[in-house]
Amino acid sequence: MTRSAAISPGSIRSRVFSTDHKIVGLQYFFLALAAVTIGIILSLLMRFHLVWPAAHLPFITGGIMTPEQYLALVTMHGTIMIFFVLTTAPQSGFGNYFLPIQIGAPEMAFPRLNMLSFWFTLVAFLCVLAAFAVPGGAPISGWTAYPPLSGLGEITGPGEGLGQTLWIVGILIFSAASVLGSLNFISTTIDMRAPGMTLMRMPLTVWAWFVTAILSLLAFSVLLAGGILLLLDRSAGTSFFIPGNLVVNGEVQGHGGGSPLLWQHLFWFFGHPEVYIAILPGMGLVSSILANFSRKPVFGYRAMALAICAIGFLGFLVWGHHMFVSGMNPYSGLAFSLLTVSIGVPSAIKTFNWLGTLWGGRIELRTPMLFAIGFVSFFVTGGLSGIFLAQPAVDTMLHATYYVVAHIHLVMGVAAVFGIFAGTYFWFPKMFGRAMSEPLGKLHFWLTFAGVYCIFMPMHFLGVAGGIRRYADPSGAKYLLGLQPLHGFITVAAFITAAAQLIFFWNFFRSLKSGAPATANPWRATTLEWATSSPPPADNFGGKFPCVYRGPYEYSVPGESSDFLPQNFSGQQIPPSSPAGGGIPQRVYRTGVLMLLAGVAMFFMALVSAEIVRRGFSSDWQQLDLPWRIVALSTAILVASSVTLGWSRSRLRAGDEAGFRHGWLVTAILGLFFVAGVGLAWRQLLVHGIGIASNPSSSFFYVFTAAHAAHVLGGVVALAAVLIRPLRRLSRRTAADVVTLYWHGINALWVLLILFMLLER
Repeated sequence: MTRSAAISPGSIRSRVFSTDHKIVGLQYFFLALAAVTIGIILSLLMRFHLVWPAAHLPFITGGIMTPEQYLALVTMHGTIMIFFVLTTAPQSGFGNYFLPIQIGAPEMAFPRLNMLSFWFTLVAFLCVLAAFAVPGGAPISGWTAYPPLSGLGEITGPGEGLGQTLWIVGILIFSAASVLGSLNFISTTIDMRAPGMTLMRMPLTVWAWFVTAILSLLAFSVLLAGGILLLLDRSAGTSFFIPGNLVVNGEVQGHGGGSPLLWQHLFWFFGHPEVYIAILPGMGLVSSILANFSRKPVFGYRAMALAICAIGFLGFLVWGHHMFVSGMNPYSGLAFSLLTVSIGVPSAIKTFNWLGTLWGGRIELRTPMLFAIGFVSFFVTGGLSGIFLAQPAVDTMLHATYYVVAHIHLVMGVAAVFGIFAGTYFWFPKMFGRAMSEPLGKLHFWLTFAGVYCIFMPMHFLGVAGGIRRYADPSGAKYLLGLQPLHGFITVAAFITAAAQLIFFWNFFRSLKSGAPATANPWRATTLEWATSSPPPADNFGGKFPCVYRGPYEYSVPGESSDFLPQNFSGQQIPPSSPAGGGIPQRVYRTGVLMLLAGVAMFFMALVSAEIVRRGFSSDWQQLDLPWRIVALSTAILVASSVTLGWSRSRLRAGDEAGFRHGWLVTAILGLFFVAGVGLAWRQLLVHGIGIASNPSSSFFYVFTAAHAAHVLGGVVALAAVLIRPLRRLSRRTAADVVTLYWHGINALWVLLILFMLLER
């Protein structure tokens, strides 16, 4: 029996603080549902103000919305939709629920970490929403939070005080939650697949969740590093992003030499992979739905899987196209332009393969299929507009216009939302054991599909005509007055489209209570989630874990009596089950630590890159005379701790428990001595009047050492946990192996940091 199956069905833990991946997935889903409701309301307020800027609104302070209040709506709408809807629902919601089932696993690799990831996400959401309630209100710096506007505090405008700080803290917590969740997805996919579930038998949804998890692990680690630096600029007086001699409201700010472009590089290195974090899960799901309702295998399955990987890889190379107007070198602009166009190749492969899947199929236009086709339509339309923005000369003219708003909403926003709708209608019977109404679902689709095109196609014309985004009152510019009728049309379409979502909410919540009972496999699908009951039992398969004998999309196989063959169908009447199923293999913990170290390495690479760029842009850089003796001694202590840890591990393998415990304890003590050495280095710097904000060099030294010391303390806690108490899921040897791996990795990282600082001299 798995641990989740042992929890009482009626307990608070099973309902709220659950480690069952299915409940965690539903918690993410309903969090995203609440977030999208707030996001829609904010967008309607924005659209209303653009058409009637002088209207009196009783719930707005002062009665008439100010430009700052409008910008706060823009900021919060973008933040909520991108982070808490498009990132949360398709990956954390559907992925948590269905990835283990689709690969034949009983649960996620790290159930407690999974639960913790959700609660971090909820805290982050509440933290961001709290910005509305504090003095000054929500931030006005946009979802990209460009400094210096976001880095100086309330002197730059309403919302840039406590509201902006809460926003940054919320995003930092969300980033940490995303990194933790990614460890789970990657480890589960690599190490917990059912017998026979090879990589090339995984559903494309699993491929998409797997690649998205890798993107999240690496991209959110960079955002975490950048967010910490931005928070220090605001609260500690550092100058990572704030330029020198900056005058705001007649006051010279006490910062010097920072680079706002450095934040843009860090943010967009995260930001463009974020586009694919939002869209890739939808791509995988749409591929499965098109095959299911065409009753055909996915056309070019291998090419589709490789295209997902290629999109993920190329997504890290094109961040610069968001910065064409920043004054970058034309040769850099050309390189980013070519890379941006190249990412259209795997995207085109997927599009043509979707069409190939539909071609000649026995198409059933059920509600999930309609939303899947809508996804393809919006992805293609938005992608075509992106070709123009990939050209630096064209982007320079269109960058500040509604053309960009239309593009990002179609290719990233609406396409991803249609993927979420498709997944909801498709998997609702499996998640809740009931069916949603088909007539209401189709009505919801057609109203939403037409409404979205009525909203965003005219925005392209607005942009080409020079309509500037982020303007709170377009009528204030004479040349924009002629575009107001178009704004009016878009606003009416937006309100009608938003009203159509009430149909979805009614259908969803009504079906939860009184929808028609669903069978285990109402869509006659082939993947493993349809081989279990609806909803699935606590361990997903009722103790009978499947073996996999075929690919994920065997529809209409010639010579077979049925038009679909489930993955666990071996040709016998009763599919055999795997007696080995139901547990978490010990190797999964090693994979998890390796992925954690990859995220930590990416975090420090972002910091090192930031220092290199900051130094290159700097006119105020002063080389810091480090307390090298203390640093050298601390380094020697840390290296010695790796030696003692290796000896302790060898004693455990030899069966020498006393030797193991002594070596383990000495390692933990040496780790604490290292942290104390970092503290002594700080003290010596402070005695000489060198604080974190004294100069850029000292700022980076404090950040490097504090971040690394925090990871060492985490290792000390892990050492103590292995020494003091037995771990439920890990054998003693496995626990020693994974802690040793982490400790050696963190120590090697410190040595590399010291070498980097020595080379700087």
